[in-house]
Amino acid sequence: MRDQDILEFTKVLDATCAMLSRGAYKPSAPSALLFFRAVQRFDFADVEAAFTAHINDPVRGKFVPVPADIVAQIEGAIADDGRPDAEEAWALSFRALDEGATIVWTAEMAEAYGTVKPLLDAGDEVGARMAFKSAYARMVADARARRVRPSWSASLGHSKAEQVQALKPHVALGRVPAALLQLAEPSVTLLELARSPDAPTKAREALMAVREQILARREGPSKDFVEKVRTEGLKASSAAAVQRLQERTQ
Repeated sequence: MRDQDILEFTKVLDATCAMLSRGAYKPSAPSALLFFRAVQRFDFADVEAAFTAHINDPVRGKFVPVPADIVAQIEGAIADDGRPDAEEAWALSFRALDEGATIVWTAEMAEAYGTVKPLLDAGDEVGARMAFKSAYARMVADARARRVRPSWSASLGHSKAEQVQALKPHVALGRVPAALLQLAEPSVTLLELARSPDAPTKAREALMAVREQILARREGPSKDFVEKVRTEGLKASSAAAVQRLQERTQ
């Protein structure tokens, strides 16, 4: 927090303490300043959310908060940010060995996998797993210390059926855009994708350009040509959708 946030912080502190003390709390400028300095390293939004979480805590919420209570709430929220633990992250990332598989992973998972890919290529699965878990844990700890939110992305495999199966739970959790699931649906046509309000602007433009290429061919496009330009359009749409999600989470 910035020094300018102390007034808003004091309002939240006084309101919380007055409610939990049933009116017995007496505002004190020196005490409020000490409390503020103890949690100033955090963003005001996180501190405010921590006060709310404290009030709703079935155990801690019975008592007037001290700085340690607010810090505990913030750190608990950071640790519960939706990032998989090292074992789950390895299980999900290991599927990337199959280039045809659809993978949904975080930035830390992708980076850690990249560092151990040479070991996997050499056939050392045990060594790769140990190295991945160590690297991933370090990257996650660093990201959480810097208050970096999880950034999820999808690498689409060749199988449309598998794409749908792999993407659905992550779309439901808000990890990846619904537009990616539309791309994977076998029944969705190129024109429908281009007109979809959920598709990013750049993706719609790319898809419409592909459509124009098809329509411009007088003798009608071959199946190979249609598949080629459709794949190019899908890649453009997928990249744009992921970029939009990353921009929202930054």
